[in-house]
Amino acid sequence: MIHFIQNLRIRFKLYVLVGVALLGMLIIGGMSFSLMGRMNDMTSDISTSWLPSINTARDLTTTISNIRLNELGYLTAVSDEVEASSLQYLQGEKEEMHTLLATYGELIDEEESSFYENAMNLWTQYDKADEEMMDLAKQGRLEEARAILEGECVELYNALNSAFNDIIVYNTEGSDAATEESFFLYKTAIFLMTAVIAAVILVGVFFSFVIIRLIKAPISEIESAAIRMAEGDLDVELSYTSEDELGILAEQVRRLIHKLQVIIDDENKFLAKMASGDFTVDSVCEEEYTGGFHPLLISFRGIAQKLNDTMLQINQSSVQVASGSEQVSNGAQALSQGATEQASSVEELAATISEISSKVKQNAENARQANTKADSVSMEMNVSNEKMQQMIQAMDDISNCSNEIGKIIKTIEDIAFQTNILALNAAVEAARAGTAGKGFAVVADEVRNLASKSAEASKNTSVLIENSLKAVENGTQIADETAHSLFQAVSGVNEMTNIIGEISEASNAQADSISQVTMGIDQISSVVQTNSATAQESAAASEELSSQSQLMKSLVGRFKLKSSAGSL
Repeated sequence: MIHFIQNLRIRFKLYVLVGVALLGMLIIGGMSFSLMGRMNDMTSDISTSWLPSINTARDLTTTISNIRLNELGYLTAVSDEVEASSLQYLQGEKEEMHTLLATYGELIDEEESSFYENAMNLWTQYDKADEEMMDLAKQGRLEEARAILEGECVELYNALNSAFNDIIVYNTEGSDAATEESFFLYKTAIFLMTAVIAAVILVGVFFSFVIIRLIKAPISEIESAAIRMAEGDLDVELSYTSEDELGILAEQVRRLIHKLQVIIDDENKFLAKMASGDFTVDSVCEEEYTGGFHPLLISFRGIAQKLNDTMLQINQSSVQVASGSEQVSNGAQALSQGATEQASSVEELAATISEISSKVKQNAENARQANTKADSVSMEMNVSNEKMQQMIQAMDDISNCSNEIGKIIKTIEDIAFQTNILALNAAVEAARAGTAGKGFAVVADEVRNLASKSAEASKNTSVLIENSLKAVENGTQIADETAHSLFQAVSGVNEMTNIIGEISEASNAQADSISQVTMGIDQISSVVQTNSATAQESAAASEELSSQSQLMKSLVGRFKLKSSAGSL
């Protein structure tokens, strides 16, 4: 059994475990449904048959007692109202009796039909005796009616109560039996379900233990093998064999270990031969390099081929280096002789450039001094121009003051004119005054004379001011022309100063350029001398290079190489 489970696939093992659980659940469920169905039938039988029959029989007992009470009340009624009420209640109770008997008839089975027939027979007799008693009571024959009530009706009443009691006892016993059976089924169901659950748990635990052990053991072995492989240990053996997924996985791991061992051994041999200088090596187990291992073989072959080609090129280059180094030596000797001649010519050129540089520096110094003098003259011309502008401003101020004086003289003339008019008016008024106004006329005449003199003086002053204004205007015009000429002179001096400054800057630039040329010539001379020494050193180095190339050729000859066509 365990061997069979071991060879099952993992999903089928889990299916077995789940199937055991489902089977146990189905068994428990089936038993539960069966027993619960029987318990339900018992409970339904009690609630729909036994208990309703008991309740109906008890209602029948109560109803027959009410009938007896109403019959007695009817026969012993002391008034018509009591009699009518008792009769009414009696009819209602009799109808209730018929209804209850009909209801009971629907609840009975074949075993209980005898109880029903006996009760119906007794009730029929009691109902007939009741009708007879009521007829006698209606006829006024109360004694005969009471005799029936206390005689035949009592016997039938007792028989009915006994019949109803038999029905109650029968149904009570049936209900008790159904209850006992239901309780027995309940205990049986509990016992069986407990037993089945325990059995299912035991079986489930057994299968779980077996399946877990069958899964865990190979997983642990494969895990241990994988850890050792990850640490580089390929001397791993897997003993687990099975037809399930873990058995397939173990087999694949064994194949992987074998493949890795073969490939690593092949690579070790590959690298060992390459380390010994044999680049003709190739794999002896090419068929093992499948899938992701194939690029590894291609890479090893590529490394071997690249190294082989490199060594071939180095071998060929060593021959060319030996030939080229001799040519370099000869060229270096010629270069050394030419560099020496160049150094002599460069020294003579440097001396000439130095003399030109001193002359250019002297010209730059003279241009700088001329630029300084021109700047001084330009500053003096600017000061003179500013003074001339101030003089022109003063002439404008004099002209403005003369205009103001002219306005004042005009005012004086107006005052003299008004004074003359007032004097004339005063003379007229003095003439009108006669002798009393003679003194006032003399004063008026003097005032008129004074106004005439003031007017004459103001005219003379006006003429002088006009002449002064003309002279000021003429002086202002001459000053403007002088300022314009002076401005032109200042502009010319500024332009000359700028030109001299540019000449000075150009001379300085030339001096700097010549200095740089001198420095360059000196550097060239130094470089030429250095090249001469370097050429001599290169000749010696090329001879050493030739000897080293011969040594490299002998070293490369130790390797076993393939030709470019792939042959040995």
